Amino acid sequence: MKPLCLLLILISVSAYAEEECIFDETVYTEFIKKYSAENKNSKIKPDGKTLIVNRNNEAIIVTGGGCVHLGVAIELRTKQAYSEEQFLQKTLDLSIEFGNWLINTRALQDSIAQGKYQIIDGDYFIEVDAMTVFSASYDKQGKINVGFYIN
Repeated sequence: MKPLCLLLILISVSAYAEEECIFDETVYTEFIKKYSAENKNSKIKPDGKTLIVNRNNEAIIVTGGGCVHLGVAIELRTKQAYSEEQFLQKTLDLSIEFGNWLINTRALQDSIAQGKYQIIDGDYFIEVDAMTVFSASYDKQGKINVGFYIN
């Protein structure tokens, strides 16, 4: 549910007038264009902000953008169940692959390794840096949600 809230924030924030924007979301759209061109198992939906990747029995949906907060929501769907350790590693892998352009993934990796996170109602809030809000969750059906944004 949290990634859905993040997505709603991203959409509503991007509705602000351009002169009030702090971030230029073209950085995100350029990232997904380059990713899609380099990875034939991916495509960009007609909205221009959603990247779909299908590989190894996984479907990955990446949505991003923003004006006051620039962020990304990543949803992974698979039939594989994950242990907590596998989930945290997959969260890191997804964040590096789809968020390295935005957040400090080295700090994320260090925080996961050092256990610098809190679990609240099944959501993992992982410390990255003072500018980044990062959360992730998973369920027993093989779905992982990762969301992060910078202020």
